[in-house]
Amino acid sequence: MSNGTDMALISELVARERLFRARHNPEIRDCYYADATVATSWQQGPLSTFIGAESKEVDPRFVIVGSVSTPVVHLNGNKAYVELPTTTHMRMMVNWIEVNI
Repeated sequence: MSNGTDMALISELVARERLFRARHNPEIRDCYYADATVATSWQQGPLSTFIGAESKEVDPRFVIVGSVSTPVVHLNGNKAYVELPTTTHMRMMVNWIEVNI
């Protein structure tokens, strides 16, 4: 594959993961290796701490609304690092009060 094709496939994968996450779509798991470690600004650990039954981060009653910038893909052989600036808005319950974050 060419660098351009690799970068396009990686960009599409990252965009799909963000969409699945915002919509609480269980297919998000297909965007990761089963033994993946996920690091964000608010957590780090195995995939199960980021999505799935163990995740307490989002209330599935509320949709996440976000703006996603164009991903910047850094290729290094058969590995890649992707920077994807986002802005996220969501609702959640805090002490039985619905709030916007």
